[in-house]
Amino acid sequence: MSQQFSDSTREGSPGTQRLLDLHRGRWDIPTLALLALVLLAFGVLVPALTFENLFADDTFSVLTGIQAFFESGNLLLGLLLLSFSVLFPAAKMVTIGVLWFARIGERRRAELVRWLELLGKWSLLDAFVIAVLVGTVQLGILTEARAEPGIWLYLAAIVLSLIGTFLLQPLVRTREKAEHLLPTAGLWLTVPCAVLYGAGLSLPLIEVEKCWFWENQFSLLDGTTQLFARGELPLAIALVVFVLIVPTLRFVGLVALRLLRGTDSRAIVLLRAIDKWSMVDVFVLAIFVVVSKLGAIATVEPRVGMWLLFAAAVLSVVDSVLLQRARRA
Repeated sequence: MSQQFSDSTREGSPGTQRLLDLHRGRWDIPTLALLALVLLAFGVLVPALTFENLFADDTFSVLTGIQAFFESGNLLLGLLLLSFSVLFPAAKMVTIGVLWFARIGERRRAELVRWLELLGKWSLLDAFVIAVLVGTVQLGILTEARAEPGIWLYLAAIVLSLIGTFLLQPLVRTREKAEHLLPTAGLWLTVPCAVLYGAGLSLPLIEVEKCWFWENQFSLLDGTTQLFARGELPLAIALVVFVLIVPTLRFVGLVALRLLRGTDSRAIVLLRAIDKWSMVDVFVLAIFVVVSKLGAIATVEPRVGMWLLFAAAVLSVVDSVLLQRARRA
């Protein structure tokens, strides 16, 4: 008996064994985390955005762009971008490595992964900021903006980290107490949210004007089309996937599931996974950042589409809380 206890203690209980030991042969998750960390390091240092005008070109990396916010006195936005675009993504990738190689209790592992999932999508904030800047700052010979390789590296790093977290989550899932399934009453929230979101897609979000005769309006659909036309494929694809396709699938799934009274537990699990990739709220915050960023070089006016998407984002957050609380009965 004492020998068995000694062997068990030496090997570790299932709850404190390393994921490396529990899932031998699986190197995809730590490899993704390491690759993402390397790409992030280059992505925040390599030039990511260039403003072109008649007199000079100004090129910014993710880090120098954040530095510009601090130097202009926008401390809150600077801290926001520094936290979500640099510090948290780096900490997330390191945490994935720690979760894989360190002995951590089962529940603690699951808690850490839930936090990584909850906050992970906000790492795309800077990519959305640059996407909107490239789409809006097209003011003829006065000022134009174009994306640089740094944003492609940065975007690749964040997407790889999202995939790594997605693959990690099933490996640390713990049994949870049964709760109520998705309530039908949530339709009063989901349907207005979907209507506001749909109306905000094609209406102008912001208008940028310079010298009274150069102006450009940016709507989500038109801006995405412009990005494709200009060859900014990674940014355009990111907008299509995370701000158009995934939120639409989420709305359709939520309405269907609530009409069916949320009786399919597997559908709820799938919808919860989709919900974590829906980034309307991140995109709306990016627009607010752009409005502040462009104030120094042009006149920027919010339009009705921005407020509609803002309302849809607020309702989506509430709806997401209800969805995440739904569990298998």
